[in-house]
Amino acid sequence: MEKVNEVLAKQSEAVLSEAYKDLLKPSTQPMGQILSYLPRTIRLALNRWEKWIINGEESIELTANLLKEKLQEIPEEKICEPEPYVAIPAIQQLSYCENSNILRELYANLLASSMNLDTKWSVHPSFVDIIKQLTPDEAKLLKNLPPNIIINHPLINVRLIYKGDSEKTGFTHIANFTTFGLNSIENKGQICAYIENLVRLKLIEIPFGRVLSNKIHYDELKENPILKKSIDEILLKSKYDIDYEYHLFHITNFGINFVSTCCM
Repeated sequence: MEKVNEVLAKQSEAVLSEAYKDLLKPSTQPMGQILSYLPRTIRLALNRWEKWIINGEESIELTANLLKEKLQEIPEEKICEPEPYVAIPAIQQLSYCENSNILRELYANLLASSMNLDTKWSVHPSFVDIIKQLTPDEAKLLKNLPPNIIINHPLINVRLIYKGDSEKTGFTHIANFTTFGLNSIENKGQICAYIENLVRLKLIEIPFGRVLSNKIHYDELKENPILKKSIDEILLKSKYDIDYEYHLFHITNFGINFVSTCCM
């Protein structure tokens, strides 16, 4: 595979032209049909990457349609060939998005941004791998984050404290619970894990020692049915008291770049 990548990256314009002609052969006709959906300028910008597209792959076809819609909003003179370190891995990953419209859209946005002269240099090569490590629910959370602005959102930890312990010795039972974007995701019970993964990917951060000044936001978290159910179950065990730790999270500068490139 590496050898093929190297050969492709070094192809001349003449060889690229021949590669495009190959698409007209019967064995590759389905791919030619897919690419025919795209305007000529877009097809020319993408013809270098055609050999990476699997014939008959539904996810590719759907993405091609998405790409057509997004690039039609860009002036023709602004459309350019995407960089190979973005286009090749992005197209390769599309086959894994067959059942996820939102992840497919993230890849389409990434490719569209990489084919726009005004935005192509803001497309970091790691964005392809980041999308690969997102669940559809996590992508939905990111789409709820406003681009180009940093807003603090409340987080709360639930600690279990041994009753009668004045030093509050205990352990964290629930970490990084938030209601941010909760209504937009399917697996609401996984919200804490989603937040931790977005932190791991450096898209959001939880700054140490910082909290929101208005504590009403934390009271709202405590009243959430998901958290209350868990706490009520704990209170049935008489050896524990409940204690709370307040935190916040916000998007990173890297996250702003990712969201504006892939989620908008």
